[in-house]
This record gives sequence, C-alpha cells and structure tokens, in this order.
Amino acid sequence: MEWGTGVGKPVRTVVNLPKGRTPVFPDRCVACGIDHPGATHRVGTNAIGWWTLAFWSFGPRFWVEVPACVPCCGRMRRQRWLQLAVNAAFIVVGVSIALALLQRYEGPFKRWIALGIALVCLLPVFLWETLFSRPIDMTAFSSTVDYEFRDAAYGNEFAALNQRGAGDEGHA
Repeated sequence: MEWGTGVGKPVRTVVNLPKGRTPVFPDRCVACGIDHPGATHRVGTNAIGWWTLAFWSFGPRFWVEVPACVPCCGRMRRQRWLQLAVNAAFIVVGVSIALALLQRYEGPFKRWIALGIALVCLLPVFLWETLFSRPIDMTAFSSTVDYEFRDAAYGNEFAALNQRGAGDEGHA
C-alpha cells in the first residue's frame, strides 16, 4: 500500500475500545503497510464530552504509540503541523471576513450570519480532511476511544487483535 491510497476514499474504519485498555496494533506501518516498521509515531487527542460544549473545555490528553516506519513518521508529523497551520489560517480568514462584513450590520441575525461565514470559510478544511485523511485518528471520550483508520484492512486487523483480550482489561 502506498502513502496516498486514502485519497478520494472518505470511508474510515472505526474501532471503539475502553480507554483503560492498552491497544494492540498490527506489526506494520499504519501509513504504508510495511511489515515490522521498527519505529512508532505518537498520536494524541483530548477527551470530549458534555463539558466540551458546555464550557468550551476539553478533557485530559490521551496518547498512544502507533507502529510506523521512519519515513512515514516524518510525513505524519509534517501532515499534522500543516493541518494545524491551515486550520489556523482559515480561522483567521473567517474571523477577518466576518468582522469586515458585520462591522456595521446591526440586524437581528448577526450571530447566525457570523456562524455561517465561519462555516463557509472552514468548508475547504473539512473537505481536505475528508479527502486526504490521516492514516490514523482518534476521538477520546470519558471512558472509550474511537480509533479511526484510513486503511480498512489495517482497521479490521486492529479490531481482531483487540477482540481477543476483551475481558482482560480494566476501565480508567
């Protein structure tokens, strides 16, 4: 499998595991599929829950080490930094456009118009992340984690490896 095989394939394989379980990954690179990659890439996310919307606050940070070959580790790190930079740029552009357009507007729908402008400005980011998804992504909740894989075969193998010890783990 090559690095760019996820292009144009927005369907991802999602595996949900308890947060307290140490996940077992297949012994191959999560990005290119090479056997015995000999390195790992650290993937992290913040837990989300009801408090995320209520207080605009994220929960504790959650990390895992994922098998990846050295070249793919570098690519995934660069992709992550590029994603952060592009997101920040689109946020700045969206806020600037909203401020410029709504500076003198005093109508009843000012907040909704600002939200619409922000969503339109973020649409390219959503499309980019759908069409050119990362090899692995995670969403952590209070007691579980969704592991999302671009490669369905890798995701299915991950699910099978983690199915075996289903009764052996504790919850965090």
